Amino acid sequence: MTRLELWTQLLEAGLVSGDVPAEAEAPSPWPMRAMLGIAGWVGALFLLGFAGAAFSFLFRSEEGLLPAGAVCCFVAFMAFRALPRNDFVAQFAFAVSLAGQALILLGLWKLFGTETSAATYVVMALLEAALAFTIPNYLHRVFTTLAANFCLMIAATMAGAPVLATVVASVGTALIWLSQERVASNASLWEPIGYGCAIALLHLDGSLLIGPVFWQIFFPNDSSVPAFLLWAGPAVVGLVIVYVVWELREHLGVMAVPGAIVFALCGTVAPGISAAVLVLMLGYANSSRALFGLGLLAFGGYLSHFYYQLSATLLMKSIALSATGAALLALWWALKRFVPEPPHA
Repeated sequence: MTRLELWTQLLEAGLVSGDVPAEAEAPSPWPMRAMLGIAGWVGALFLLGFAGAAFSFLFRSEEGLLPAGAVCCFVAFMAFRALPRNDFVAQFAFAVSLAGQALILLGLWKLFGTETSAATYVVMALLEAALAFTIPNYLHRVFTTLAANFCLMIAATMAGAPVLATVVASVGTALIWLSQERVASNASLWEPIGYGCAIALLHLDGSLLIGPVFWQIFFPNDSSVPAFLLWAGPAVVGLVIVYVVWELREHLGVMAVPGAIVFALCGTVAPGISAAVLVLMLGYANSSRALFGLGLLAFGGYLSHFYYQLSATLLMKSIALSATGAALLALWWALKRFVPEPPHA
């Protein structure tokens, strides 16, 4: 089928209007793009090294670090805006932006201190969020969204409310990917931010696998990790799962709602699984292979970790696996028996 024939069928179905859009330029071969990307990073590192050696006096205090970092971010913004399709310029600007973010972080450390101040990471989270919305580059938006969530996690943990980062990541992931119209209307903005939130959620919920040792590094030496920390995050993700299933009840069936509640309760004792299932469901609902594959890999990894770290005998593990399989088969039978299939489109 040619482009004209496809456009004619869409036009007759009332899905599009107007003339056939102009054909987009074919992307350059990936080996050339990779070579230009590597060249951009090398050039940026040499330029930053030269600037650091020539203006070393600027990096000795926050008065020099913060303006230098802001200038680097602004230069990256202008480069992305001027030549968004140039692979060399894009990778060069990406490296300059990372250097600017690092300089600003160093300046904030000198300004607020590195011991117990959460203000440093709050400012960095706001900065990363602003860069994610303003700089028009797909990979840069994924990275800055990840960085914003990570900085928010550190700030929230220092403030004594570590579950706040999980709330932001899980709710943000659900709201972005549930609104397919918003994602389709501006995919270059919402897709990378959605992927960044999903990856951040998997990291935040999966970091609980390490246990209190991971979180202790963000607390003062004389304080202990709150007891609710190991289950509060998965509990929040479980509530978001129930909300997502309720929003998708027309496609999944009403019986999926009590199943989601049961699964949310089980996820509180198995960190990471709830977040993986949430990403998996959203990827399936949006027909996103990347999101679905990400959730599938995370689910397998977290489930394997939970199985091997479970303090139980092999007999008890086998019984748990058999019971889980029997429950899944019973749920499949109930869905086939009592939930009518949607009409074929």
